[in-house]
Amino acid sequence: MFVIIKYVCTKVGEYMEIGASSSCFYPLLTEKAFLNIAELGFQNAEIFLNSPSELSMPFIRQLKAVKDSYGVNVVSLHPYRSFSEGYDIFSKYERRFDDVTEVFKRYFDAAATLEAEYIILHGARGKPEIPVEQYAERYFRLSEIAGKMGCTLTHENVVSYVGEHPAFMKYMKGALGEKFKMVLDIKQARRAGASVKEFIDTVGESIVHVHLSDFDKEKDCILPSEKGLFDFFELFTDLQNVGYKGKYIVELYSDSFSEGIEIMESAVYLQEILNCTKEGRK
Repeated sequence: MFVIIKYVCTKVGEYMEIGASSSCFYPLLTEKAFLNIAELGFQNAEIFLNSPSELSMPFIRQLKAVKDSYGVNVVSLHPYRSFSEGYDIFSKYERRFDDVTEVFKRYFDAAATLEAEYIILHGARGKPEIPVEQYAERYFRLSEIAGKMGCTLTHENVVSYVGEHPAFMKYMKGALGEKFKMVLDIKQARRAGASVKEFIDTVGESIVHVHLSDFDKEKDCILPSEKGLFDFFELFTDLQNVGYKGKYIVELYSDSFSEGIEIMESAVYLQEILNCTKEGRK
């Protein structure tokens, strides 16, 4: 029997930590999706770039104008290149890696312009061509370039990709120490049959960014609400226990809601739970 817990805690207030990703509105054009996020009143956002032309500096400055006008903090920038990261970055052909670093420098430059702290990688799909030691070394080299250009490279857990289970992230943390940073996506963990808590217990100190969604008996990705089955109180508490200081971003698919305002209502629901965890009560 599932029991809905009613949260009684501090009201959201003027500042809300819960943000949203422009990917929620895909396939709406990126600039329009980001404007939707800003107009809904979100103070934190992730921008998902969806095509090569969106790396042009005039386009990035267009996004920055929206950011500045609405006072939105762009937390992270998500390249669309997950389909090719294994081939470009983590293959046996090192010259391809050397060449693609020039492409990623454009992402790092865009992040610096937007004052986005994090760039998100999915990594290699399936088993990478190269040994895991070389995989970590390639990640390190790319992350060093990112750091010099003012942003932080992160690795997300994604189903069917090398990082879908905690064991891989544990290896990366052990190999790279503080240089390794992770994005925890609870939807992707659910799809991979991986334990969100195990990710937190295993590499919690490396988690710097979190993607939020919910699920029910019919769908594995829905808008977070009291109708969902995911325990956000436990998630927020577990992350706070390992010292998590990052933002939380609602990342959904456009078929998960009918109107944009529903995303903001969901974020308010999540913020109230987050406030409860800080007060230590439900």
